[in-house]
Amino acid sequence: MRNIADAIEQFIISELFANEQDRVDVKRSQLAEKLSCAPSQITYTLTTRFTPERGYEVESKRGNGGFIRIIRLPREPHVQPQLPGGKDVKSSGQLVQLLAAHKLITGREARLLDYFLHVLGDHVSEENKEQIVRNAYQLLQEEE
Repeated sequence: MRNIADAIEQFIISELFANEQDRVDVKRSQLAEKLSCAPSQITYTLTTRFTPERGYEVESKRGNGGFIRIIRLPREPHVQPQLPGGKDVKSSGQLVQLLAAHKLITGREARLLDYFLHVLGDHVSEENKEQIVRNAYQLLQEEE
């Protein structure tokens, strides 16, 4: 079963942005009523799912006649940063640390990669583990 935030996000994307406009104005209370949820759940979804990192900006005007404006940001061409390599990286674990330190992956992604490297242990060469980390990074950069 999906959670309410998933349902709210899907509704906003599919229903409100259906006409291919890059912005939509809604009243939080009306949207909450339509989706049979609390207005605070709308607020939570807007602040966690409609972020600049995910390609959205949210503006709000409070008070009578207030509204929430959701703006779809123009997509910028993705430029993949140069990954450290060669003599700069001495191990696959160090590559994971460098990616995390440069904010190219999240802390959670770094912990998962570290875990998988630990599981691979001595069964896979260090060179192959480094290539696995590079491939994983490229997969994480692909758009969903």
